[in-house]
Amino acid sequence: MQRFVRRAVADPLWLVACGSFCSQIRIVNDNKLAGDLLMACSSEKPDMKEVDENGQKIDAAFFKEDDLPLLHDGRPRWADQIICVEFKRHETNKDPFDDWDEEQTDANSQARKEARGQIITYAEQVFRVQQRTALFMLLVIGRNFRIVRWDRSGAIVTRALDYVEHPGVLCGFLWRMSLQSDEALGVDPSATRLRPEDADFGEMDEAAKVLDSDLATEERVLTEAEVRAGVQVFKYIREWFRLSLHPAWPRYRVEVPDGDKTRLLLIGRPLFYAHGMAGRGTRGYVALDCSSKRFVWLKDAWRVHYDLVDQEGTILALLNDKHVRNVPTLLCHGDIRNQTTDTPRVWEEKHPPKPLPTTPGPSTSSLPASPLRHHMHYCIVEREVAMPLSEFQHGKQLVSIVLDAIVGMYAPFTDTLNSFLMDYVAHWDAHDNAGIMHRDVSGGNVLIYPRVEYDPDTNDMFIRWTGLLADWEMSKPVWEKEEFLRPRQPPRTGTWQFLSVAMLSSEPGPIEVPDEMESFLHVILYHGLRYLKSNCATVPSLLEGFFDAYNLDENGVYTCGDAKAIAIEFIGEIHVRPGVQLVFDSPLDSIFKKLLPRFKARYKVRRYEKSSLDSSPPRKAPLLTPQDDAPSHSSKPKPKYQKAGRYGLLPRSPSPDPQEAKVNPPNPEERAAATRVSKHDFVAGVLDEALETGDWLLNDKIGDQVPYNYKPQYPLAPGKGAAPSTIKRQKTATTGLIDHCHISCPPVVQPPRSAYAVLTKP
Repeated sequence: MQRFVRRAVADPLWLVACGSFCSQIRIVNDNKLAGDLLMACSSEKPDMKEVDENGQKIDAAFFKEDDLPLLHDGRPRWADQIICVEFKRHETNKDPFDDWDEEQTDANSQARKEARGQIITYAEQVFRVQQRTALFMLLVIGRNFRIVRWDRSGAIVTRALDYVEHPGVLCGFLWRMSLQSDEALGVDPSATRLRPEDADFGEMDEAAKVLDSDLATEERVLTEAEVRAGVQVFKYIREWFRLSLHPAWPRYRVEVPDGDKTRLLLIGRPLFYAHGMAGRGTRGYVALDCSSKRFVWLKDAWRVHYDLVDQEGTILALLNDKHVRNVPTLLCHGDIRNQTTDTPRVWEEKHPPKPLPTTPGPSTSSLPASPLRHHMHYCIVEREVAMPLSEFQHGKQLVSIVLDAIVGMYAPFTDTLNSFLMDYVAHWDAHDNAGIMHRDVSGGNVLIYPRVEYDPDTNDMFIRWTGLLADWEMSKPVWEKEEFLRPRQPPRTGTWQFLSVAMLSSEPGPIEVPDEMESFLHVILYHGLRYLKSNCATVPSLLEGFFDAYNLDENGVYTCGDAKAIAIEFIGEIHVRPGVQLVFDSPLDSIFKKLLPRFKARYKVRRYEKSSLDSSPPRKAPLLTPQDDAPSHSSKPKPKYQKAGRYGLLPRSPSPDPQEAKVNPPNPEERAAATRVSKHDFVAGVLDEALETGDWLLNDKIGDQVPYNYKPQYPLAPGKGAAPSTIKRQKTATTGLIDHCHISCPPVVQPPRSAYAVLTKP
């Protein structure tokens, strides 16, 4: 290496003349600049689609010698990369970062945003495939280079340095990297990579073999042979585990805290993952428990690490201790070896507290609020491996599953349930003050879990599909002590498509029971529209306009789209086109007919009470008018919205007449209606009545009505930072195994960047 540095210093033109990055790769390897690490070209062809569905090709990477085959095929080999390397031409707009501004490293030009978006997706792919705490990336832009360190909070970037003028710096970095341990290079030490010769590798293959005793999933009465067989595995669980053992995907043995012990699990490809580099990075696995030899559900995430934010397992343990039905069963959980993200700490060191102007009294200082969140590596293991809600078989089953989730959710803080609900949940004593608000009701968190139950009337054992309300990470106690009544998370938490109209307003307050009830209604509406028979001929555009649309207020806050606001807040009806209501020709119609007008009444009461407290004009209903596509000559920014079919939803200009803007007081009937949807037992009662008395068809599910290749008709929220065009994946959780997930995507506070973030298959 010293000989290489001396020649580079003596003849800089020789270094420039090395040509393409393939020549530079040979120089690195021939001179052992990275010690035992080997640099290889990775841009000739993409990895298999089972590893990278987008076919990305990073230019090069460093590998361990044992992980690089003698005949390297030029693929990225995402599972084996130690350090990523990307080459760019020596042009200013090819550099993803900017050194001119001390406070703002991100470059703002479109070309730079696209370059930054590209390397973000590379880092994201490594974190998805490997078990990582951090990742180093070497970025070469012509004669300059940067070193980037990624973790789940963000990235630390060095200044650009000319390696022709300073070859020793680059060589020193490469040499020091070769001397680091795997843990120092960002490899998670709690996860052990399994090789084909390992015993656990073979045990995973054995566990994936289909057994004759595996239970079929459909609802039915069990045969005598199935009853005698005892505890069995559902076919779909073993099949998911088998699919996770793809030969191109690495296998691991991971550690999860279990009290004062450690539980070992075997995992392959995740069944679910959340897109995005910064954030929780949640992944879900069907895992094999090394001790019990049973399949379990493993959720691996980087939780938000702040005071007063409880671990999800702590909440779930409380619910389990109180015998709350229809929630996952906790097996173990805990933080993984106190692994935290370092990027926020570096930011805080770079931005120390600044003394305030001198005033009499003790000295004070101010610390700027860090824009980066602290995250800690966390795992939780649950007994149930559930199916996504999209697997429901008919409309009656859909409503039944959602009803299970409702009564399971609110059993923790109610001591009076109607008698018909007592079959679903155990009695709860409200004075224990163990009430929990979920705060992220969504289609991804209401799951299907087949249970084997006993019918005392017929003496039969049978399989019933029940609802399971999962992902309690964002939950909080309903009753908190006064000293803890301060925000622990942003008030708008949840999944955009299923949030209530109130939570999508400019000033959302704390989530309340009626907000959660409205979210459950959106879950039924979304899945009913997408999978069941109805009179809607344009399902994709209606879903897009109702669930993904947004407005942008004068403060730059994303707010509810017009279609959703009109239906829920102002008219209490859902229209498939102007003047035509949505009809399912099933008891679903009675559910919406009973609940939508009452939610409308709730919002009228809210508007009236708000207008009584302040002088600001109340919210007016948008007008349903044909969309005017003519260009505007006004420089004032317009609100964003989506069209629905041939019609658009235009915001109505405020009337200058204060009498017109005045909200009429709600009458007693409207107040009573608003009160009803503020109670979970009323909403649950409406669903239960429809299940018991409705005339349901068991063949009303007609399949997914959103085509696989459907393209959103209208753009949604613009992304900040990296150019959205370079981020080619949806900002949701998904893989090629199933198109929904056991655990929802990280809660969002703005609309998805591309339509159908939760609607399309991967």
